Amino acid sequence: MIGSVLAILSLFSRAMAEARERSFIMIQPDGVQRGLVGKIIERFEAKSFKRVAMKFVWPSEELLKKHYADLSERPFFPGLVKYMSSGPVVPMVWEGLNVVKTGRV
Repeated sequence: MIGSVLAILSLFSRAMAEARERSFIMIQPDGVQRGLVGKIIERFEAKSFKRVAMKFVWPSEELLKKHYADLSERPFFPGLVKYMSSGPVVPMVWEGLNVVKTGRV
């Protein structure tokens, strides 16, 4: 009996671990300038997501060109790189169930 309960708990915890997602979220220069970093962090924490990494950085154009390389052929690419390098940003990695969907909302 105890063995079967432990087996079920093991399967459940494995399923929950597999269901956990990670998402990259970056607060853009205007969000940092407007003082929204704390409020954004509070929203993710209120949904019980775990902050795995966070850094306050002023990205170089070179770094941004690598980060947004998949958009390099788009007409808005130069403006995007210029805007994102105009001030500090806060890139973060969050972990939790449905964190990708929540981050998009």
